Amino acid sequence: MALIPCPECRKEVSDKAPSCPNCGCPFAAHGGGASQGSAAGEIARTGGKVATTWLLAGQVHWVVRGLVAIVAILGLFLFLAFSGPR
Repeated sequence: MALIPCPECRKEVSDKAPSCPNCGCPFAAHGGGASQGSAAGEIARTGGKVATTWLLAGQVHWVVRGLVAIVAILGLFLFLAFSGPR
């Protein structure tokens, strides 16, 4: 067993590990001991990091859309309120 640097966090990790225990970075050379096509194998290989990242990215997407909609509605309201006859 040898220690290799993690490609992401540069901590020393066993070359037998399926992913970095510090940051969860998966190592492509290993299957993680589980079958490649199964959900359990994917979770073991990635340490659950992929699902969490996609979930957060989806939430941020909707938050940004909501903020854009609020700004657009406020802008339209202010435009109509101050562009009327005086």
